[in-house]
Amino acid sequence: MIRTNKTQVGGGRTILASPTFFGRLFGDNGLQKYLFYLPAIFMVVFFLIPTLLTIVWSFFERTLFWMEPGFTFFSYINFFTSARFDNFLSSMFHSGISVIICFILGFPIAVFVRRHVPQVAQHRVILLFILPFMVSEIIRTFMLRPVLGRNGLVNTFLQKLGIISEPITSILFTPLGVIIGEVMSFLPFIVFAGFLAMEAVPKYIFEVCQDLGASRWRVFVDIIVPLAAPGIFAGGVFIFVNGLGVALIPNILGGPGAVNAGLIATQAISALDFPLAMAVSAIMMITLLGLLFVGHRLFNLTRILEPIA
Repeated sequence: MIRTNKTQVGGGRTILASPTFFGRLFGDNGLQKYLFYLPAIFMVVFFLIPTLLTIVWSFFERTLFWMEPGFTFFSYINFFTSARFDNFLSSMFHSGISVIICFILGFPIAVFVRRHVPQVAQHRVILLFILPFMVSEIIRTFMLRPVLGRNGLVNTFLQKLGIISEPITSILFTPLGVIIGEVMSFLPFIVFAGFLAMEAVPKYIFEVCQDLGASRWRVFVDIIVPLAAPGIFAGGVFIFVNGLGVALIPNILGGPGAVNAGLIATQAISALDFPLAMAVSAIMMITLLGLLFVGHRLFNLTRILEPIA
């Protein structure tokens, strides 16, 4: 609202004088007019430009402590012809398994909350899944070590039940430990995305299916999953990309043999091979954009925020 100065004149009339300085500054034609563009400017300056520079720098030539302008594919050749590419493919496989496990565990939670929890309490229940993110990621990840270790809670519990006679050593410091860490870290995101997609599905659809005698399995496969596919895919992409890029999880839970793209880039930076780190980052961004393009073509990701008629 613009503040103006009021002037009383004869006859009881009031004449609005020109706006004050602050009224002009923050009014509709002042700074308020440009506030809408601030998020776009922020994204351009701190995301789009750095992304383009990362791609450009990936073709630079390495120097002793930095890099110099040039155009060479050496960093990409170095990546694709070394063990780094095999590690990258392995991390993609492990991240894919994490996505499947997160879907199996997380999406039914979103469906249950949407269908069986009173609508007034649904957002409060979903909000509970934010609580783990109140704790630092490094603490959340490191806390799994005493749980998954040789003398950890899992092995102790299984031995007490008599299921195993000696501790399982293939959990911690293995790809299995990395997958467990990724599931524990990124599970809430499939719940969020799935619930957001389920909010666009009217409840009467489930009532109609129930009246027609459809089984729960057929409703889930033929109705729920297709309608919520954009949200499922969006959550899956987030888990997949973070599984590739977060170096903390394989560093703490995977041992020396577990390497993902984020750890490869970190190691390249430690070795002062900045063009290689830029190339790995560019490959990850291209992978993300490719997944989003395919997902949008298949599922139209904008449907996540659109109600279904």
